[in-house]
Amino acid sequence: MSYKQFARTFFSGYARTLRGNRHLTQEEMSEQLHISWRSYSNLERGRSGFSAKSLLFLLLMLSQEETDLLLADLRVQLRELEETGNL
Repeated sequence: MSYKQFARTFFSGYARTLRGNRHLTQEEMSEQLHISWRSYSNLERGRSGFSAKSLLFLLLMLSQEETDLLLADLRVQLRELEETGNL
């Protein structure tokens, strides 16, 4: 798996979970990220990755605690993949 594939999978899963936890539709989530509904749908399904702009707006949706948890989870998953040679 490449870093690009990892990031796409990680953030698409995170966005889907965040949207569900906040009880948002895909259209509402796309509005929060300042992208089209179709673009968000592709992000959530892992067909495309987050642009810098959409990732920035995703991070701005989060509280400090949520951001800290997101980064901690990202670090753990990256380390696991690197240690196993899968990245």
